[in-house]
Amino acid sequence: MTIRKIDLMHKMFGKVPEHKCGECSNLVTHKYQDTYYKCSHYGKSSSEATDFRKKWTACGLFNKEYSGIPVVRLVRPEKKAEEQIEGQLTLEDLTKGN
Repeated sequence: MTIRKIDLMHKMFGKVPEHKCGECSNLVTHKYQDTYYKCSHYGKSSSEATDFRKKWTACGLFNKEYSGIPVVRLVRPEKKAEEQIEGQLTLEDLTKGN
C-alpha cells in the first residue's frame, strides 16, 4: 500500500487545517498544456507523481523555509548509475574507428 504524498507530508511535518496547499508560498505553478502544481519542499519531477492539489490541507511547512532533503527522495531514492559490465563496449569504444 502506498501512502499519498500529502499524507506523508502531514505525517512528517503536521497539518495546518486552517490553510490549503493552494494558499502556500511553496506551491509552484507550472503551465505546459495544462496547469499543474508542485510543492517545492516535496520535490519535483516531470510526472504526475509529484503533482499537488490546491485543495489539500496544508502541512506544517506552510509558508516556511525548508533546507532538508526533498521528501520525494526519501520515498524514492535516486537510482545510482549502473556499473559497466567487464568487457562491455561503451559508446566511445564504438565511435573510435570513425
